Order: sequence, then C-alpha cells, then structure tokens
Amino acid sequence: MIMKKANILRLKFIDAISGLNIYHVLEMFRSHQYMPEKDLDKIRQEKLDELFTIAKQSSVYYSAFDSYKGLPVLTKKIMKLHPDHFLSKFYYDKLFKKATGGTTGTPFVYNTSVNAQSHLWAGLLLSWESAGYQFGDKVAFIAGSALMKPTTRHGIFYNLMNIDLYPASSMEPGTILKYVETIRQKKTGLIYGYAMAINVIADYIIENNIAPLPGLKSIVCTSEMLTDKMRANIEKAFGIKVYNQYGCNEAGVSAFECGHGSMHLISSRSVYETDKDGILISTDLANEAFIFMKYNTGDVVEFADEPCSCRRTYPVLKKIIGRCNDVIVDKKNKRIHSSYFNFLFKKDKSIKQYQVFFDENSIAVNLKVDNGFTDENYQHYLDEIKGNLAFDRYDIKTNEAFYSGSNAKHAFIIDKRKHDNAAA
Repeated sequence: MIMKKANILRLKFIDAISGLNIYHVLEMFRSHQYMPEKDLDKIRQEKLDELFTIAKQSSVYYSAFDSYKGLPVLTKKIMKLHPDHFLSKFYYDKLFKKATGGTTGTPFVYNTSVNAQSHLWAGLLLSWESAGYQFGDKVAFIAGSALMKPTTRHGIFYNLMNIDLYPASSMEPGTILKYVETIRQKKTGLIYGYAMAINVIADYIIENNIAPLPGLKSIVCTSEMLTDKMRANIEKAFGIKVYNQYGCNEAGVSAFECGHGSMHLISSRSVYETDKDGILISTDLANEAFIFMKYNTGDVVEFADEPCSCRRTYPVLKKIIGRCNDVIVDKKNKRIHSSYFNFLFKKDKSIKQYQVFFDENSIAVNLKVDNGFTDENYQHYLDEIKGNLAFDRYDIKTNEAFYSGSNAKHAFIIDKRKHDNAAA
C-alpha cells in the first residue's frame, strides 16, 4: 500500500517524538511479505546469528550455551525465576515495560526494546492495512489492559495515531449505546479489539435494529478466539468484513488475515517452529534488550502446506487452535481441549457463546443462548459431555454473566482451582 506523503510525514513525526522507528519497519514488512522465501530465510538467519552472539556475550542465561540449536525450550516459569538473567548488558536505549496476564496466574513482567516496540506497531499497521485501513483513519480500540494503557504518555501516542479508547471492562447496554454512537459521530474507519467485546456490541446492534455505521471499513479482532459464529454475527451486525489478528508479543509473534482469508505469520520478526504437540515455539528477532529464544508461546497452531493465492510468502497459519492450557482434565485424567466445545456447538444457531468451569469433581458449562435453545438441546449436550468426560457433577447453565479476568478478556476454559473469584 502506498502511503500519502502527508501520512508519511505524520508517522515519521510520531517516530521522532516517541523514539520509535515504526515507519521504516512497516516499509520493511511491506517488502518482505512478497519476498521469495529463500531470500527472507537468509535475512532471518543473519538476524538470528547476530542476536545469538549478543545473547551469549551479554546475558547470564545464554552465556552457558554454544549454539542456537543447543538451546532448550524456554518457558515463563524459567524466566520468572531469574528475569534479570535474560537482560542484555549491551543494551542502553529506552526500555518498554510489558506484562502478560490473561485469566490465570500472576502477570509475567518483561521488557522490550525500541526495535521490538517499533516492530509491534508496524505489525499492527500491516494487519490493519490488509483490512483496508489507511494510515490516519480513525481507529476504535475496544479492549482491556492487554491492549490499552491509561498513562499520559500512551494517551499522547494514541491521539497522534488517531486512536480512541473504549474500555471493554463495562459492557452494559447504556455503555454500548454510547460507544456505538461515538464511533458513528467520529466517522471511525476501523474497529480493533477483543473478539468477545465486539461480539457483545454486535448482539446489541442486532437486537436494537441500529443502523449501519457510515465510513466504517472493517473490523479486526484480536487477543481472543474468533469463532465462526462470532465472525458471522459481527459481520451481520456491522455489515462489513471481519478480519482476525493473532499475536504473542513476548515471542515476537504477529499474524494477520489477508483478503483471501489466510492468516499470515510475519516471519520477518521471528524464527518459529512447532513441537510434537503443535505448540508454537518462537524467537523474537527484534528484542535485543530482553532476549526470548525458543520461547514456548503456549499456543497450539497448525501451519498450512500450501501458500496463499494473495502471493504473500509469509507462512500461513491454517489453524490457531488455542491455548495449550485451555484444557479440561477429568477424574480419569482425560484431557479435552476447548476446541471440542467449538465443534460440539458449531451447528447450533441458538448458542452464541460458551464458558466452561471445572475442578477435580465437577464441570459446569455456561451458555449464552436465544429462545431457540430447548430442553432437548439441553439434554443432548448434557449427555454428550457426560459421555466424554468423567466427573461427579455436571451442569449446564444459560445466560449467566461470563467470568473475565482483570484485563477483560473472555476465557473459554476456567479451572476453578486456579481462580479464587470464579464462580460456576
């Protein structure tokens, strides 16, 4: 995409005052996405060699290893023990403090470099461009703390990027109406945010017969699983195409959906592989400050064998199955991934969303349903779950409030033993 001269100057101005380099990284991504694979592989290998040299010479953890191939898989648990062991003593530039959260455990705090932060934003802009965005368009962020930071410094940056914030922590009818009308008045071009929160707004629009929002080009969902049902519901409500975006920032992973429906991993930033269980392992090539090599993302994915007809050579993620910890373990230690429920409920139009709670003795499924959900549906799903999972107690509830963590993300599977405030 060719950026207008005024927008180039604007983005370069943002880079100048923020200390970032988003414009040049975005230009690199635009070029790399169509580059022959062998040429991109060569560039990535050179970056990897350089990063390993830095890591070995400048960090405590990597000094013990002689080659990249000899590195074990890295986990959050390992990094939490001695986080300072992954810091590079060669890095003297600005650090950006980050934290992973989700709905389980304590946040994992780490740092990224100027280069990594530039790659993060360039990756977002590339994903938005694939959805029809042009730099300077008004963007609505509908999300929680995982995406939005409430500091003054961040507020200035969002304002320069023409981004408005809509917190997903409160999604009451009055708040949703206010959000919709503000998006309409500001002639917002792109909505970006949590899939679940945007789907709740879609439900409200449909139920209240709200007119389409003029000027809205597309919607990009991120941070949560975008199911086929949610995509169809959001597209019905807004009357525009919905795109998916996936990322694991600490691992340098970012993927976006193109107009042909393929999810392209931005391999300019990462060296990636999958283990025997399909879990994505990645090295962030851009973060030379707090170094992640062969990091276990915890995400189960499947790569496609065939390239996309859009001609991009960035690898295609055929499936993003979900978090490896989105698993139910029953009394017989049988493990079933949340994708089981996606398949179970897929053809039932009366079921809009689900959430599963379990502990060592019980399982409860909370379903958001419409009037088409019958007693026969209830009994069918109860029998199916009983036939596949061994617990002492089973329950299916309908239209109760979903539980979410402090960052307002929707969790599909919740182990009640790890969530003191989760109720089923």
